[in-house]
Amino acid sequence: MSYISLEVNCQEDFIEIFMAELAEIGFSTFQEKEDGTGLFAYSEENQNIENSQIEELFQQYENLTSLTYELGTVEKENWNADWEKNYQPIEVEDKILVRADFHPPNPQFPIEIVVTPKMSFGTGHHETTYQMLNLMHDMDLKDNVILDAGCGTGILAILAAIKGAEKVHAYDIDEWAVENTNENFSLNSIENSNYKIWQGEVQSVPQDASYDLILANINKNILLADIQYLQKQINKDGFLMLSGFYENDIQDILYECEKFSLELVNQSVRNQWSAILLRKNK
Repeated sequence: MSYISLEVNCQEDFIEIFMAELAEIGFSTFQEKEDGTGLFAYSEENQNIENSQIEELFQQYENLTSLTYELGTVEKENWNADWEKNYQPIEVEDKILVRADFHPPNPQFPIEIVVTPKMSFGTGHHETTYQMLNLMHDMDLKDNVILDAGCGTGILAILAAIKGAEKVHAYDIDEWAVENTNENFSLNSIENSNYKIWQGEVQSVPQDASYDLILANINKNILLADIQYLQKQINKDGFLMLSGFYENDIQDILYECEKFSLELVNQSVRNQWSAILLRKNK
């Protein structure tokens, strides 16, 4: 399997903006350059991203920042080698350490999550994943039934299992993300009987399934389309946690949530990215 690769050279202030914009047209995995001069974006070739879409996107910003980009491809087996050269452990406050299996453990952290992400989004490096982990840490998830919608590496589902969830379900449209999530559950010694992972979109969730907490760290447009489906499967007084959008998008998300008796109970903002926690009242 090959992936479309896009190297973007731009000012540091525009990196996260381009991540959000590129996610809208089908890129799913991002890596910031260590020197702050841009980013790498990746997408499966079957996403059918047109060159014209990329050109039109960058034309909107050509007068706002110095900008160059280069398209290419990367083979599946080359991704991990490149990633391991640059990957560093992530510390979520003093609560959670996210590391790869080639990093040493650190007993100073109450919770450690081991993740080998391959091409999947969700290492904790991005502001949205960081905030979701932080909000989840402070919740009582013992004996809960939890769904991770668009699971990426499975990092959120893994934290739910570590925190005592009775059952964890997860899905992703990307076949490789499903494979990666299964591998990462194994790395964290999560029992097979405690989780179920499958490939699909929101409509693939069984209609008779119900959850105490649904997690969705996806981009804004997908969230706005999927909330109507996800909310049907939240137990009364259950929760929906969302991220993948900017602070100035919160009102758009909340407006959609209000249609389904989802009440805001907590939120966070980190470098302009947001995460919100809502409760189902009916």
